[in-house]
Amino acid sequence: MLQAVSRRALCAAAALSFAAGCSGNTLTSGGSSALTPSTHVAGQAERILPGPAVSGPIVIPLVHTKSYAPLGWPDKKKKKKSVLFVADCDSGVLLFDPTKANSSPIGSITTGTDCAFGVAVDKSGNLYVANIGNNSVTVYPKGQTSPSLTITDAVSSPYSVAVDSKGNVFVSNLGNNTITAYASGQTSAYETISFSAYGQAVGIGVDGSDNVWVACDTSNGVFVIKAGSEGVTNSGLTGLAGPIGVSFGPKGVLYVSNFSTTNVAVYKSGQTSPFETITDGMSGPTQNGVTAAGAFFQTNQDTNVVGFKKGQTTLFSTLSVTSGAQIASSPLVKK
Repeated sequence: MLQAVSRRALCAAAALSFAAGCSGNTLTSGGSSALTPSTHVAGQAERILPGPAVSGPIVIPLVHTKSYAPLGWPDKKKKKKSVLFVADCDSGVLLFDPTKANSSPIGSITTGTDCAFGVAVDKSGNLYVANIGNNSVTVYPKGQTSPSLTITDAVSSPYSVAVDSKGNVFVSNLGNNTITAYASGQTSAYETISFSAYGQAVGIGVDGSDNVWVACDTSNGVFVIKAGSEGVTNSGLTGLAGPIGVSFGPKGVLYVSNFSTTNVAVYKSGQTSPFETITDGMSGPTQNGVTAAGAFFQTNQDTNVVGFKKGQTTLFSTLSVTSGAQIASSPLVKK
C-alpha cells in the first residue's frame, strides 16, 4: 500500500511539473489541433519527467535495463567508415552501421549516461550525450566509453544537444525552457537564452554557418539563433505541425520532423517551403540525424528508428531501439 501511495504522489508531482513547464505556450494561428500529449503511465521502478507537449511526459526506469549491444565503439580493425549514434533512454547510446539495412547494434556506451536523450558529434569525433535523467551532458573522446568531461551548470532535463564547428555546445532544456551554450572544453554556461516567448524548445541543430536552429512544438515554429548572437528569429518555415526534430544534411538540406502529422518536411537550403515530405515508416517522429553520405534517420517515439538513403523517401532500414531519441553520426556531414 505504501508503494502505491508513493507512486501516485510521484506521478502527481511530475504532472504538475509538466503543466507548469508548458504554461504560457499557446498554438500560433492556424496551428494543428492534434497537439495532444500521448498517454504515459509509470510502472514499478519508473518515474515520469516532463517531455515535449505533443509527445507527452518521458517515462524513465529507476533501474536501467542493460544494453543489448556490445559495450564500446566498433573494433578499429573493422575500419567502419561510418557510425550512427542513437541516444536511447533505456540503453545509453547505441552504435549502428548506417550502411547496413535492419542491422543490430555494433557497440554501446553506458558509463556516465542516465536516460540519454540527446547526442551529437564534433569535428574531432568526440561524442556529446545529454542525460535527461540526471541533468547532465557527458563528453566522450573518440573511441572511449568513459566521459572525459561532465557539464551540469544550468542543465535542466536536457532534451537535445548540438555542437558547432568551433566546438561550442548548445543544449535545449525542458526543465526551464532555455537554450544554454558552453565554450569548447568548458563546463560553465556562457549564455542562457529563454524560449518562453517562442514556445517549448525541443530539438536543436546547427547549420553550416554555425547558426543554431530550434524546433518548438507548442508554437509550430522553428527558430534561429544566429552565430555569435543571442537574438532569436522565426525561420518562417511552412509545413510545420508539432515540430520536434531538426537536422541538416549535405548542401544544407534541412529535415524537420512533425509529430502531429507524423511526417518529416524536407527543405532545400534557403527555402521556407518543403520540397518533399517523408511519410513512409513514420509513427510519432521525434528526433533525427543525417550521415555524411546523406542517409537520413528518424526516431519514432518508443518504437524504432527508420532510415532512408540519400534523396529517398522510401525507407531502407529499420533499427530496433526501445526508447530512442536524438541521432548523430561520424564522420560529420559536410553542410
